[in-house]
Amino acid sequence: MSAGSRSATTATGRGTGLLFGAGPRPEVKKKLDLLREEINVGVRTPATYTVELCVRDWLDSIERDPHTMETLTGQAKNWIYPKIGATKLRDFTATDADNFFRELGQVLSKRTLVMIKSTLRRSIRRAQVHNLIARNVVELIDLPSGQPGRPSRAMTQAQAGKVLKVAGGQATGYVKVVRASKGRHGAAHAATATGELACGNKPHPNATVTDVSAELKDTTCRSCRSQLGLDDSDETNGRLQALFVVSIMLGLRPGELRKLTWDHVDLNTGVVHVWRSASKSGDTKTPKSKRSLELPNRAIVALTAHKARQAKERRAAGYAWQDHDLVFCHENGAPYTSDQLNWRFSKMTRRAGIGRWHAHEGRHTAVSIMSSNGVPIQDISDTVGHKSTHVTETVYRHVIVPEIRGGATVMDGVFDDDEDDTDEGNTNAKNT
Repeated sequence: MSAGSRSATTATGRGTGLLFGAGPRPEVKKKLDLLREEINVGVRTPATYTVELCVRDWLDSIERDPHTMETLTGQAKNWIYPKIGATKLRDFTATDADNFFRELGQVLSKRTLVMIKSTLRRSIRRAQVHNLIARNVVELIDLPSGQPGRPSRAMTQAQAGKVLKVAGGQATGYVKVVRASKGRHGAAHAATATGELACGNKPHPNATVTDVSAELKDTTCRSCRSQLGLDDSDETNGRLQALFVVSIMLGLRPGELRKLTWDHVDLNTGVVHVWRSASKSGDTKTPKSKRSLELPNRAIVALTAHKARQAKERRAAGYAWQDHDLVFCHENGAPYTSDQLNWRFSKMTRRAGIGRWHAHEGRHTAVSIMSSNGVPIQDISDTVGHKSTHVTETVYRHVIVPEIRGGATVMDGVFDDDEDDTDEGNTNAKNT
């Protein structure tokens, strides 16, 4: 054998040693191991099957209420599809998922991150069931803290009172008519005491604001008139009074308001049975949420008037009436969607001059007002249908007035010969 042949053999052997003796590179070995794992469990991931297709398949397979479907689909279109939708599902790694959520954590709240993770996790789980992927990498990651979300609010008792008055047909939030213009001419707007216009327009910085009248009927701005219902009848303006009374006084969830039926309202005994909600199953959020509540007198009066008004609407609709036996619905009996209810709630709060509020904040308001007026936490929890007082205290901790426990009354009796400065001290303590 020649020296050249020996050199070639040595080189070939050395090369073979590098290929087969040393083994494949770590990243190649990882892919081979994953491929073997998939083959062993019978997984066949199509080369063209992407994360977007995986999520779309899951969304097409589920049934939720329209509002939930709109939320899930919107989040997928806004965040999942543009950022990771084109990634092949079999190439989608835990690192990819972690980077995706870290990026979203810079702009989204923790609650939104949780929902998006749930969508991805369930989508990939469905792919697992259909042998399209072996592992669910989304289950392996932790979510970042995200951005602070907008905290839920509760109206003050005075604000809630304004809303109830407006819902009854009184435009209490707007008290004057002004003209905001740089010249002599311009539309006359309805305004609050602080000068906020009902139409939401902002006067030009150089505009002169002039008081025109104290009668709202003198408003000429069409948007202001529409917002305040100045051209509507008293029947139209007071149509949803009962909804706001029940929402603010009993704290029903928006889904419970939308599904409340007349067969569950007993105006003779003054009791409402909250047994349904706008969920997929139609049941309330939890078994404890199914409850029967005593109606305040104001609610009985409002519901009685509402039932009579609805009977007129039913006769006017004729064959077009949709008979769902709903308490709160459109003029033709059709149910409200979540967005339609929120829009009506927001319109009424803006009409009251307190800005935009959504329907669930009516529930927060009920809890806050009950708490500030001394209703025990157990009674509040039972009224709003929570599983326990712990849930009430946790979810509504920002509106619950801390209950002062202890022996203050007993100690007052023990030391009934207080000096004057003691009374002052007790007063200060109670006001703290």
